[in-house]
Amino acid sequence: MELDGPTLQMISGLMVILCGVSFIFNTALNRNDPPGRLWSLAFVAGIMVAVGYGAYLVSDTAWWAIALANTALVISIGALWSGTRVYNGRSSAFLIVGGVALLVGVVTMVPGEAGGEWAGAGLLWVCVAVLGVFGGAEAMRGRLRRNVNGRILAIVLFLAAVFYAGRAIAFQIDGAESATFITYFGSGTTSIFNMALIVTACIAVSILRAERVGSNAVGDIAVGIHSAAGVLSGPAFRQAAADHLQRAEMSERGLAVIGADIDNLPEINTAFGRTAGDEAISRFADTLRGSAPMMAQIGHLAAGRFFILAGVSSATEARAITERVQNALVDGPLGESYQIRLTASFGIADTFDHGYDLGELSEAVNRAIDIVKRGGGNDIAVAVDAAPAPRDL
Repeated sequence: MELDGPTLQMISGLMVILCGVSFIFNTALNRNDPPGRLWSLAFVAGIMVAVGYGAYLVSDTAWWAIALANTALVISIGALWSGTRVYNGRSSAFLIVGGVALLVGVVTMVPGEAGGEWAGAGLLWVCVAVLGVFGGAEAMRGRLRRNVNGRILAIVLFLAAVFYAGRAIAFQIDGAESATFITYFGSGTTSIFNMALIVTACIAVSILRAERVGSNAVGDIAVGIHSAAGVLSGPAFRQAAADHLQRAEMSERGLAVIGADIDNLPEINTAFGRTAGDEAISRFADTLRGSAPMMAQIGHLAAGRFFILAGVSSATEARAITERVQNALVDGPLGESYQIRLTASFGIADTFDHGYDLGELSEAVNRAIDIVKRGGGNDIAVAVDAAPAPRDL
């Protein structure tokens, strides 16, 4: 039996709906975390894409359905990108996605009914390709880079970027009626390609969301302004830190952001169970509270990642604080039942080198922690600015 393009397109739409409903339902039943919400939005938008193109297949006078589907397709890919950013602890940048989606929607609607099924197609596919590259690149950095499902999601988004870039190029060069476009980028081929990527992406993000919910049992649960570990939650820390940095800049005082990420936390969970992982996080928080300066702000940004904001007079003092925390951490084993000693990867960024912007300081600290992680952990790295270009002699 040979399936034509419209039939394959309908099957692809049904696959999107099934995967989307499954993911959204699982997200609603489990803890609704920020990346899960954005990825759920991606599947909701994917369902709208299926509805829009399906409506146009039923009635070719429903030109507005093409505008709806094109806009939703941009939101779907863009929400996947935004979700990966939030998963990595960065801002969602969803305003960019919204702006691009609005642009595509307007360009698609301008020709009206005369635009047909290819209205705004060139711009749409270019935007999807660009967002796919952004999403793939984001999935290859930060926390996602160390996760096999993050790398799978990156491959999916990169493949989508390559396919839709090729589709846009073929459309502009040969047109939608050419044999090349119909063979390699027609509706049937695109439907099969989309089905494969949709299923793979759904499995990858479902596992990522489940792992995030499971591994962050202590990390993201908030009690008032505090995390369950007893220090400031991520949002409360960012708010307090931004205020301290602003006041320090006005009075020209030095501050340092010290980041710490527990080494091998997933392995502890696997080997000894979630109770041991939760105990490691709680003990780590207690160590920070006991060894950090009394007036320092301590924040719990993710499962095993903490930030300290402390007043310092020099970079040497910031390192001394970090070394004190590191030494206190390895003084005792993880509880009586687990004869293992915790270690952590530390990163330092101070206002003397990086200024008073919390975003820049946080990025510098995260980069420093990643350097230590790649080196095996249990060490301290100081974030430095890029080396100046050499001067001609």
